[in-house]
Amino acid sequence: MQLNYKSLLTLALLTVGGLTNNLLGQDTVKSKVFLGIRLISNYDFEVYHENNFRTVHLAPLFSINFKHHNFFIGPQYSYIFQPTTVSNQIYENNSFGLNFGYRYYSNFLIKNTRLFGEFNYSIFQVKVRNYQLGPPQWTDHEEVYVENTGSVGLDYTILNQLHVSCGFGFGSYSGFFLIFEKFTLTSYLGIEYIF
Repeated sequence: MQLNYKSLLTLALLTVGGLTNNLLGQDTVKSKVFLGIRLISNYDFEVYHENNFRTVHLAPLFSINFKHHNFFIGPQYSYIFQPTTVSNQIYENNSFGLNFGYRYYSNFLIKNTRLFGEFNYSIFQVKVRNYQLGPPQWTDHEEVYVENTGSVGLDYTILNQLHVSCGFGFGSYSGFFLIFEKFTLTSYLGIEYIF
């Protein structure tokens, strides 16, 4: 098999161009610290019936922005769907908790659009009622879940201070980041105002 030098040169130029995004991208980041408010909605997919469930998280977050870095924290409301197959477990639908994380932004790739990577933690309580045949007829259990996800997304600047973002990722309901004993997929949509 003979390699075409034009194909090899094209591949090398694309690789070097991709690796030097910080040199070639439009860097309009300011070096001051900015505060912001973000409203985000996450949807978590049920991957395995025994390991996790479908949830929707809604969280108003306070953010601190410095250059390409974004730290955020805030309260969270979680709606937990019943499992897809009928079982002897009934989940309480409503739960409250805490959401926090870190986001790193790239330079602007095209006008008003940039990529980001995000680590997100959601801590919330799940209440389950287990039904059984003999007395007692049911038992109640409470468990605190720490959902952690890693994701990628797009951030679009509508106005100078108003941003819309969306993304997708994966994670687990284990306490430590990306331990996959309770694997989950997640997607989210958010809007942020930076002061």
